[in-house]
Amino acid sequence: MADVLIVIDMQNALHKMANFDAVVAGINKRIAVYRQEKKAIFFVQTTDDEIPSDTEAFELTDKLDFKSQKDEFIVKTTPDSFYHTNLEAYLKTYNTHSVEICGGQTEYCVDTTIRVARHLNYEVEVTRGLTTTFDSDLLNAQTIIKHHESIWDGSFATMLPSN
Repeated sequence: MADVLIVIDMQNALHKMANFDAVVAGINKRIAVYRQEKKAIFFVQTTDDEIPSDTEAFELTDKLDFKSQKDEFIVKTTPDSFYHTNLEAYLKTYNTHSVEICGGQTEYCVDTTIRVARHLNYEVEVTRGLTTTFDSDLLNAQTIIKHHESIWDGSFATMLPSN
């Protein structure tokens, strides 16, 4: 189990990503494990012209088990959860050596954050099936997810079995 769980972009504006509710349910199971072990949970939220930070679209889905007074919240403006955010500083305050990453969008924000975390020398874990995305013009969401999981496996992350 990693030191910290990072949940990326599970926001109202992105609720049409593939299997969104099932991914949220799986993430909630991971959150429960981290809470039981009294480990930190970080929620990362994206904001841009399409998802302004002062709108309901920006808010985390209410199906997600987050605690406003207990968890850490990071706002980002790029696919990289570390770029121009306080994520790395917060991870250092928690003496973090390893992170588990989940959420959306598999090939953008999740993939970028996994690679940057690995570059910053964090051990990275990903539970299979706990990222999601949209279908693209070329590939359906499930193919995108499986493809990225195969790339991450052993190169950028330790893949954990689905829960």
